Amino acid sequence: MDNQEAKFILSAYRPGGQDASDPRFAEALEQARRDPVLERWFSESIAFDAAMTEKLGAIAVPNDLRESILAGVKVSRPLRWMKPFVARAIAAALLFAAIAGSLILREMKKPRLAGWQTQALGTISSLVDGRSSFDAQSHSASQLVNWLQTNQAPVASRLPTNLETLESLGCKTFLWNQELISVICFRRPDGGLIHLVITKASAAPDRVLKGEPQLVQHGEWATATWRKGDMIYMLALEGSRDQLATYL
Repeated sequence: MDNQEAKFILSAYRPGGQDASDPRFAEALEQARRDPVLERWFSESIAFDAAMTEKLGAIAVPNDLRESILAGVKVSRPLRWMKPFVARAIAAALLFAAIAGSLILREMKKPRLAGWQTQALGTISSLVDGRSSFDAQSHSASQLVNWLQTNQAPVASRLPTNLETLESLGCKTFLWNQELISVICFRRPDGGLIHLVITKASAAPDRVLKGEPQLVQHGEWATATWRKGDMIYMLALEGSRDQLATYL
């Protein structure tokens, strides 16, 4: 199954999760787990469908709707009883359009990951799943920093304070738009992992402002991205933004 077929099938997936046991949906879900871009689309699609369902469920049916319909059957001129019903139908359609437009606008305004960030998450996933290996391994983060410097890869002049005390596992580099991007993986005290991605600002065409990190929830991944000098940093972990915020 390719991404196009999986996307077609997942477009009919209900947000309640009741379709997960269906073999066709299960195969499409597995394809989404293998591809970060497809997984991101699916997560956003499910979130939008759930929000739309919730908003539509909040629209109350007029109390006199049944009486209006029954009364209309008894009159000789259908147009008389149809007018209030049609008016309500038009009002409901306008309300639906307003809600849909509001939700779409809200989705468009949400911060999203750039291409290099989704590629970084894909690289990290392949390391965690054992589908690829580290370029260098060490429990000492300073040794990994030295390896990256020696190999002319982007590296932080100083690691974020809350990462300095963590045990490191290894580092990996990959190319994005002909520019090297570095990844250093750490083990958290609770046994989970956290990853630092480093790139030059020139390698990221999207604008990342200096100052407070921009937090984004991307499916199961929480990310925080910020710029310092000529470098851009992204922290990522599988969990919530609240979990990630403790390391910022």
